[in-house]
Amino acid sequence: MRHIHGGKAFTLAQIRPVAPLLAAALLALVPIGTSGCSQAAPANTQLAASQPAETSAPAAAEPTDLMSEFLGNPMSFFFDLRSKEALTCGQAILANPSLAADNQREEALVALGAIYVANSRPREAETAFTILLEENPSFDLKSPELLPPLVVDEFYKIKSRNILASDAPAELDIRTLAVGDIENNSIVSGKYNLDKFARGLTQIIITDLNEATPLTIVDRQRLQVIREEIALSNNNDISDPEYRVPFGKLTGAQSFLFGSIIQAEKDRVRLDLRWVDTSTGEVLLAEGVESKLKSSNDLFKLEQKVLLDMLLPQIAAMLDGENAKDLKNAAKPYLEEKKRLKKDDAYVQLLLKTGEAMIAEENGDYAAAQAAWEEASMLNPADQRH
Repeated sequence: MRHIHGGKAFTLAQIRPVAPLLAAALLALVPIGTSGCSQAAPANTQLAASQPAETSAPAAAEPTDLMSEFLGNPMSFFFDLRSKEALTCGQAILANPSLAADNQREEALVALGAIYVANSRPREAETAFTILLEENPSFDLKSPELLPPLVVDEFYKIKSRNILASDAPAELDIRTLAVGDIENNSIVSGKYNLDKFARGLTQIIITDLNEATPLTIVDRQRLQVIREEIALSNNNDISDPEYRVPFGKLTGAQSFLFGSIIQAEKDRVRLDLRWVDTSTGEVLLAEGVESKLKSSNDLFKLEQKVLLDMLLPQIAAMLDGENAKDLKNAAKPYLEEKKRLKKDDAYVQLLLKTGEAMIAEENGDYAAAQAAWEEASMLNPADQRH
């Protein structure tokens, strides 16, 4: 998961309090009314408690230049280390709702939550996200893949708990799919690191489904938070109503796709996929495929078979008005574009480096994850065009 803002890549280590530059910016919290955003006093005492008390003045009738800049892109203040100004403007918006439209207020609260997470202030972060979700329970992060993992985790933990605590029935969407990890169940080793390979293959399948099908795929990091929240450690447990019901309620996905890979021989692997309906527990798909795996060309052939012969027919069977032939024809230009990656061993190396990045993220080693994502980006021609 690459975290990029304004053309600059960053790691969570760069926004943690241990980083001197950001620590200085975050710890120098200032009271409302000193940075030109507004003269209004904080409206929320929980979020204001970390700031020095100051006599309040009447709210400004019009937003200042700084407030206008903040409302235009609140998260840019977070990424650019302008934390004091962001906190000042955010508090002013809480105190005077007329300063911001609803969507601007929501994005401001996301920025406040992110700043408090980075500054190791979990109570204030929780308060910011709780206010946001109380005002708009359906709010979701627009681009979670661009945010630091700890920020995304905190937001979705609160959102998940709110959803589970509500009496509202699950709203499952047949066009929304959750994709679990491909697990490495090999007992023998082969040419490639199968742990990294399995994680990278998971990402390839997610990308293919996003780019070449009409389905909406649940964000991987959000899915991980949900799994932790309901203690779903084994993919196969999804058939159990104890896990299946809250899983569907939290993801909104009517189905869950997952699988496993086994090193069958030194240069051959077997991939098994399982697709389960989260509303009924019915197994929609349970198929396997064996493939030679000695080169990028072999990997690409495996990817084509999975997408065209296994997944697209099932999607067509699920969705009214879709047929497998049309879906395959629509996917072929996308796959043709990817053929450039088959040269030498580049595609396999991209997959392995992607898997390495994903494993590092899961282990909380965000600096290593960022380094691996950057190396993966250098191997991907699609990234080099931007």
